[in-house]
Amino acid sequence: MSPTALIGIVDDDAEFLAALGSLVRSFGCKVECFNSAELLVNRANLLDFACVISDINMPKVNGLELIDILRHEAGELPIILMTGRGASNLEEKAYGCGARGFVTKPFGFEELASSLKEIGVIAE
Repeated sequence: MSPTALIGIVDDDAEFLAALGSLVRSFGCKVECFNSAELLVNRANLLDFACVISDINMPKVNGLELIDILRHEAGELPIILMTGRGASNLEEKAYGCGARGFVTKPFGFEELASSLKEIGVIAE
């Protein structure tokens, strides 16, 4: 994957969204941030993205529902889900819905980098 891969980030917390955008840019990626799943889905070309990182717990369309929508709209676009709520089966549910990665907030540089490396978005 190109070091200028475009990553879509979805989170309804504006401060966290800005911080995560900066972190992902530090990996050498381009970033587009969205404060709702609906805004991401309504973007003109979802196939521009190398990956989407989305919060699970959001109003209207949550991260698990977003996976289903993106499967229909963008095929096998890799999705990393994140959550600040530690439900015991949430990680299993996320992977069962098709997530390619899962991180629990707060997470560090290395944890997110590892998830992005696993799906080939950034180099080892």
